[in-house]
Amino acid sequence: MLATRFPRLPGDIGHPDTFDGRVVYRRVAAARVGAVVRAEGPADPLTDALVAAARELEAEGAGLIATSCGFLGVVQHTLRAAVAVPVLASALLLLPLLRAAHGPTARIGVLTFDSRALSPAHFDTAWDPDVLIEGMEQSRAFYPAIREDRPTLDAAAAEAEAALAARRLRARAGGHLDAVLLECTNLAPFAARIRQEAGAPVHDLATTVKWMATRLW
Repeated sequence: MLATRFPRLPGDIGHPDTFDGRVVYRRVAAARVGAVVRAEGPADPLTDALVAAARELEAEGAGLIATSCGFLGVVQHTLRAAVAVPVLASALLLLPLLRAAHGPTARIGVLTFDSRALSPAHFDTAWDPDVLIEGMEQSRAFYPAIREDRPTLDAAAAEAEAALAARRLRARAGGHLDAVLLECTNLAPFAARIRQEAGAPVHDLATTVKWMATRLW
């Protein structure tokens, strides 16, 4: 988990009620939003701290490890190599599966916290140059609350902003999308509204964790 105080709503991977089973959270003190949401990825000391946290969770009996920010897809390989249990660092890792499922000409979109900072490296080996990317950096409720780590979030305003971003993404796809991937875990609580506006299935990290967990236990 990033070390943050902004509200994490049900559906967000950082809210324990999102899951049916037992969830253990480990906050990494150095993992602030500004240190993670970077085009170049986290600095080496932060990566080392994330690895240490993953190893601690494994030692406590965790059977599946995930992060709370899609920008940590850049350390997927590093985290996976550090532990013996499955690791899901980002929903962006689903992109090859969606491409295989929907076909080479499918219009697949990514909604991200900040499109200016998202780079091919954040997809690990899953980068797809044909993916459409739309960010939340224009929002006035959602983006500042997370970027500045505010203690409150106007959920209704944030949902409306997520819907607007989904409409922008659909417009960029020429009015038709085949699938939408949520890089930002904080957008997952608004998945139903995003699906409505995008007109396409929506995929996020929390639902991916739940799917994998049902196969592990």
